[in-house]
Amino acid sequence: MYLDVAIPSPLRHFFTYHVPSELRGEISPGKRILVPFRNRLVVGFAVKTHSELSQHLSKKGMKEIHSILDETPIFQDSLWELLQWMSRYYFASLGEVCRGALPKKMLEVEKKKNGKSKLLAEDHSIFHETIPDTLTEGQEIALKKVFSSIEEKDPKPIFLHGITGSGKTEVYLRFLEKLILMGHQALFLVPEIGLTPQLLGRVQSRVGEAVAVYHSSLTEVQRLEEWQKIREGKVHVVVGTRSALFAPFARLGGIVIDEEHDSSYKQEEGFFYHARDVAVMRAKLEKIPIVLGSATPQVESFANAKKGKYEYVFLGERAAGATLPEIRVVDMRSVSERDPESGLSKTLRKAIEENLEKKEQTLLFLNRRGFAQFLICEDCGHHWECPNCEITLTVHHHPSRMLCHYCGIEKKIPDLCSQCGSKQLNPCGEGTERLEAMLNDFFPKARIARLDKDSVSKKAHRPALLKSMRAGEIDILVGTQMIAKGHDFPEVTLVGIVNADAGLHFPDFRSQEKGFQQLIQVAGRAGRKNKRGIVYVQTFQPEQSIFKALQTYDYSGFVNDELSHREMLAYSPFSRMVQFRFQSVEKSRVEKAALEVSRFLQRGIKLLSEKGASVTLLGPAPCPLTKIRGKYRWQLLLKSPQRNPLEWLVLEWRKREEEHPLSRVQVSIDVDPLQML
Repeated sequence: MYLDVAIPSPLRHFFTYHVPSELRGEISPGKRILVPFRNRLVVGFAVKTHSELSQHLSKKGMKEIHSILDETPIFQDSLWELLQWMSRYYFASLGEVCRGALPKKMLEVEKKKNGKSKLLAEDHSIFHETIPDTLTEGQEIALKKVFSSIEEKDPKPIFLHGITGSGKTEVYLRFLEKLILMGHQALFLVPEIGLTPQLLGRVQSRVGEAVAVYHSSLTEVQRLEEWQKIREGKVHVVVGTRSALFAPFARLGGIVIDEEHDSSYKQEEGFFYHARDVAVMRAKLEKIPIVLGSATPQVESFANAKKGKYEYVFLGERAAGATLPEIRVVDMRSVSERDPESGLSKTLRKAIEENLEKKEQTLLFLNRRGFAQFLICEDCGHHWECPNCEITLTVHHHPSRMLCHYCGIEKKIPDLCSQCGSKQLNPCGEGTERLEAMLNDFFPKARIARLDKDSVSKKAHRPALLKSMRAGEIDILVGTQMIAKGHDFPEVTLVGIVNADAGLHFPDFRSQEKGFQQLIQVAGRAGRKNKRGIVYVQTFQPEQSIFKALQTYDYSGFVNDELSHREMLAYSPFSRMVQFRFQSVEKSRVEKAALEVSRFLQRGIKLLSEKGASVTLLGPAPCPLTKIRGKYRWQLLLKSPQRNPLEWLVLEWRKREEEHPLSRVQVSIDVDPLQML
């Protein structure tokens, strides 16, 4: 007997081993197998057995499997089927997919120690949860559809489109309660680790302490312990980020994807996949309901709802009688508005003063950390760039340094220009650190805090700061996208968006969508209790249609316009897309490789065209972020109305790559890409 084994590496083909007679009865797909590989023992995964060898294989010198590590398959049938689907859909090695689905300790080669190791539990504090006495009409309709889907044999995904503050989380929680009463387990996915503590407490207060948390910030020992508890059925609900998608549930009954539009669900390292899309496929294979929720749906999800692929439910009113805040657009081109000393308009600065007098909280959003965007010499125009990434170094003052936000390199802030010797060095483009400093000057008696990656570098800082904000101990909170979503600050009545233009004009077909989603999410932090909030949006382009849609909360209108634009240009969701990315430390080599692959694909496209299939190739071209972490980057994009032609092209290129690999160039393939930077 021979066994094909998936090795946890980017190598896409299986490796065949001889199975000793004493182990033949124990082999089954999905079990971990210890095998010799490149002069060491590694943990692989059993794929299939066969009694005959392929022509290119020989019995002579064939290695034997060392041992079988599991009594039962580590992946149950539906999860094993999901991993194989991921391997095919994302053109990834099955072994690499399996590795990403397990705690790292499950792949360590070590001697067994009495069956189990001692494991450390993480302490999860319980937050007080107030259960609303009444639900809105929209919540009632949503729950009716969600509950009925539990009884269906093959339920459609339910898309919960609810404005900010409409009570989507309450719908989720009642869905979880229902599943648990029926004896099921549930998965609750959130986009970011920072959102799990608050949400975890709410879930625990409603369903008890049999709740596991699963995300990348846990130690490997903690991840293994949580994984084991889930597999043994000791956990009712798993709250986690992307990696929790692969939790080994004993009796999974439903899935919730909160903030389904969030780009954090996309895995951009190793092999690329989108956790939301994979979760939809897992629900389909398990034949269980899945609820996807957002105030700002991704365009593709909205299109799926319009086509009837998803069951659409709209929550159009805020819970507990709250109302959406008024949004006012401030024209920063006006001389009467501009304050040369800060990025704040005179209108917004006055509004902050009035809010402080009323003893109400203010949130200021600026999606740029640091003190200044870059340092420039006013005499010769020289500015300082990262030698690894070819982007400007961000100026920081606490501690004082210039920092690259991509590779982390630090440089001392110079006293003189390295080009002309001038002392006239000016930090340009304010960041959150600079804004916080200016606010302290403007409002010396106010309690001001900052929430960004720099201010919460330690694990405990973020929960403590958020707790202080909810307790009313902070008057003004300045922050980046960390403050934009998932937070409920009842006393915030004023939100200021300092630079609404940032992010709207990146060279990426999704830039308008992402920018609008972010603006809506930030605006939604205001007026979530009984006082109506107000939002000031500072822009140099107030005539843009995106701001008119923002003021009227016309997300559907915005998406319909966006869909029309994408249909005209044949972008997703009107085309299936595959992006090739090339990286190398050698500039000439990465360009040569991109051109070589492009020529190969063009020949394939010509053959497909003769058979009636349509494929468009854009590029190759340097990425907008041309050099990151010392590597030069190029890309090309394939588009087609159908997936099959793209799949054929990729697989044909893979065959050629195995025979003639590119030298010292890393090529990654991104199916359904989310960004083109």
